[in-house]
Amino acid sequence: MRSEKEKKSVVKSIKLSSNQEKFIKEQAEIKNMNFSEYMVDCAVHGSQGITPQIAVKIQEIVNIVTDIADSLDGNDYIRKQVLRQKADELNGLFNTSPQEKLKTLENNVNKVISGGQQVWEYLK
Repeated sequence: MRSEKEKKSVVKSIKLSSNQEKFIKEQAEIKNMNFSEYMVDCAVHGSQGITPQIAVKIQEIVNIVTDIADSLDGNDYIRKQVLRQKADELNGLFNTSPQEKLKTLENNVNKVISGGQQVWEYLK
């Protein structure tokens, strides 16, 4: 059961254009929310998104981690690979759309197929 502080008893009205209302309803539907739930969610949590300034700082961190990984000697191969992988994963969160990820995957699959064909030709 919700505490008194959590009970939603305040009602506010807002003015919107029909286009704004339609857009908000569509966005709410995507998140499986009703109109008011979505509006409250955006108002309460909307400022917690990634801003361009935060993205730049994260990119700087990725670059530093990559430099550190590059500076490790060959004996630390596993740590080097783990650092590079984590940096790439973090970087991928901000710089890669799903379409780009699919294209990269398709390119990698094509490389594997091409490499496999070359090996097959060599083995014949």
